[in-house]
Amino acid sequence: MPFLNDEVKEWIALELESLGVEDLAVYALEAGQEGDERRVMVATEVGLLDHRYAPFGSSARYRLAMLMYPWQVLRGVELRADTFRLWAREHRTRWSFRLHHPHFEAATESPDLGQALCDLARVCAVMAEPFGVPAGRVSSEVPGAIPGGPRPIPPTPDSPKAVAEEDGDGTEPKDIAEAEGESEAEAATEAAPPSGGATSTAVPIGEGEELIELSDEDKAAVPTRSDEG
Repeated sequence: MPFLNDEVKEWIALELESLGVEDLAVYALEAGQEGDERRVMVATEVGLLDHRYAPFGSSARYRLAMLMYPWQVLRGVELRADTFRLWAREHRTRWSFRLHHPHFEAATESPDLGQALCDLARVCAVMAEPFGVPAGRVSSEVPGAIPGGPRPIPPTPDSPKAVAEEDGDGTEPKDIAEAEGESEAEAATEAAPPSGGATSTAVPIGEGEELIELSDEDKAAVPTRSDEG
């Protein structure tokens, strides 16, 4: 690890001793515009320690600032590897590692640094919380599903659609279709109100009773609710 000097190693060792943990993986790289700053990521049992080692006030004084990210807040672990052939029987691999939170990116073609990057990525991938959409079928792959919505309920064996599919013609049987059509027509007739806009309830004629047609004068003499009071 070329960017780790004895001072940084000693200070990080003191932190680990205070926390009572050991380093599972370590990776360091240059940071800042001047190149005097270092960023050191240390994976431990309790979380990821993000270090900044940079001059403090002057080039003669340095400071190591640390922020611990518990594994529960770590998001988006990405590791990429590109292996290419240089010439016969020789090849090189470029490793690229990225974290979404906390944001961290590193890439190297050095075999030793690549191994260190793989160690860090392996620990982060195991310890970090899931990120993004879980792997599996998406709603667009299911016929009749609304994107982002629940999947359609499969038909039961007793449903008319399932019976029709078992027949092989893909349509409902004629008697079932006619019965459904008649029931829908009856429901529409019962739900439709009279032309006058008022609703009325039919009363069946009992035994020994007959329907008497009243004249207009008799109808006018029958009291109504508007006559009360």
